[in-house]
Amino acid sequence: MKRIVFSLCFIVILMGCSQQEIKEGQVYVVQDENYDEEQTGDILNIEGRIPFQKYVNQNIVDLQDSNRILLTIAPSGEEIYLMERMETTELSPVIKGDVREKVRIIREDMVTKDQVIVAKDIPFVSKVRWNTEGNIVSFGGGDRLTIYDAKDGSIIMEGKLAQDPITGFFWAPTDENKIYTEQPNLANGSIYYLASQRKVEAYETREETYYKGKLNSDYYYGTKWDLANGNIKTVILDKQGKTIKVIIPGIFRDSYEKSLVVVGEEGFGLSYVEDINNPEDAMDLTKEYVYDVKFIADGKIAYTTKAEDIDDNLFYLHIVSNNGSELKRAKVYGANIALLPDGNSGYISGPVWQKVDFLENKLFEVDLEHDVELDESKEIYSTIRGAMMTLYDFQMKGEEDRNRIEKYFKNTRSPEQWAYFDVTNMLQENDNRSSRRDYAMRIDLKSYVMDYADGSASVVIDVNIKNSYGRDITTDYALELSKSEERWYVTGFSTFPHAVEREEIEKILQETIEKIRIGKLFPGKLEDKEITLGQVQFWLSRMPRLAPNIESANAVKVFLQVNQEGREEVYKLVLEKVEQNLWQPTKLTQEDLSSL
Repeated sequence: MKRIVFSLCFIVILMGCSQQEIKEGQVYVVQDENYDEEQTGDILNIEGRIPFQKYVNQNIVDLQDSNRILLTIAPSGEEIYLMERMETTELSPVIKGDVREKVRIIREDMVTKDQVIVAKDIPFVSKVRWNTEGNIVSFGGGDRLTIYDAKDGSIIMEGKLAQDPITGFFWAPTDENKIYTEQPNLANGSIYYLASQRKVEAYETREETYYKGKLNSDYYYGTKWDLANGNIKTVILDKQGKTIKVIIPGIFRDSYEKSLVVVGEEGFGLSYVEDINNPEDAMDLTKEYVYDVKFIADGKIAYTTKAEDIDDNLFYLHIVSNNGSELKRAKVYGANIALLPDGNSGYISGPVWQKVDFLENKLFEVDLEHDVELDESKEIYSTIRGAMMTLYDFQMKGEEDRNRIEKYFKNTRSPEQWAYFDVTNMLQENDNRSSRRDYAMRIDLKSYVMDYADGSASVVIDVNIKNSYGRDITTDYALELSKSEERWYVTGFSTFPHAVEREEIEKILQETIEKIRIGKLFPGKLEDKEITLGQVQFWLSRMPRLAPNIESANAVKVFLQVNQEGREEVYKLVLEKVEQNLWQPTKLTQEDLSSL
């Protein structure tokens, strides 16, 4: 049975001398009424679509610059939508990971040039999709979804969407008011019905397959969630939700003609299928965590991963040919890609936006003089990045690097802070050699107090770790840093040297040490010994883990320096809070110094 395949170039003529003509390359399939898709077996005689718009008048490209990016052209051709950076002088709250700078979206009338601010104070936008009627547009980036009704000029479900972390989305093909979403660690997330302002959770719907992308006017890509084994597969669907073909395990990300890319279920790994009729020939482009990926000009692929640098918060931009070979890899300042509607160029997020020419595979260099971080803060951020990666490279991968420990950690006196001692003991007492799990790290700044006169800083950070086994762990750390010989070091974990509560604990500790010395506590252990108070560290006993703030601490771990016949030995003393201002000694030992 023959099928007739032809290409139709959809042209919208904009009215007026300053208006533009827009073309979208699109292939449609015409079939006779007796055609049965199932009779063709695994072969789909479909050419797919080119998802880019071509500008007849190139002046439209000149509307954007390094701080103003063209995001999309309305299907009517009457308006354009621009993304503009919102300038700030505040210290960046992101120490490692996607910076998520704040932007505003501007709607501009192509005839009158009138402008309206559609949204503001949202993260960098890297994905734009119009609904089936072309009257509602969705903008996504930085785990935030914004939906704008172009007809009414209003944001839809703004309150609910601002609270929900959303990483992906696609409009239902037969309902202009229904949108499918993806959430962190949940490939098929909530479904939103805009007309009724209703949100349906994944567990509340019977839909196992969510629409994720468009193959052509009749068929779509989706992710099928197998509830029996928890696996996610990318499939081809019709408009009624029927699965036509299973393509490959993983989560759909983008498509171009008959090609598509998918990521692993946890975002680790990127696979490229050059032809949907030959999914068994899929190529693995990377096994690392992929921050953003999309097809670009000529069916090439652009994606971002973390850079190898420890000290800097940088990423790699990879440009791959349509046969799967890497054409370019370059370090960039951000993790997300805003692709211009024609697919020929785009911008990378970050402290400043870097322009990329995808036709020439050329990255334009930028000057970071607009970086909002102060020089001292940049050095502190660099130390924190290096220190945390040193810890987690050991915990997640089993990698030990003594040189890095010396580079980022140091013990200090007055007050006693033993971060170097803590980390080296952790490596000695914990065997992580069997761990070989890749991970993606994000570090956010929660609080920052700098003492310029003393050359010290107190910093509280939030560390989020996502690994390829599906675990997503968030931990708060209270760090003390000190500058020595023009370098910053982490000197203490949860030591809180300037807190009033610490002074009260030190008085209790002096009394406790005296009781140990005279044999009233832990008799026979350290009687008549010379004991000096070392590092005082605050913990949460139930976890157990380091306390992120001193107010929540209900345990104290103290290192005691003991003179044993001319040799200095270290003991661990643990006190636990029984009630307000009442601390009970529970442990005195030389074992397991790295734990509570």
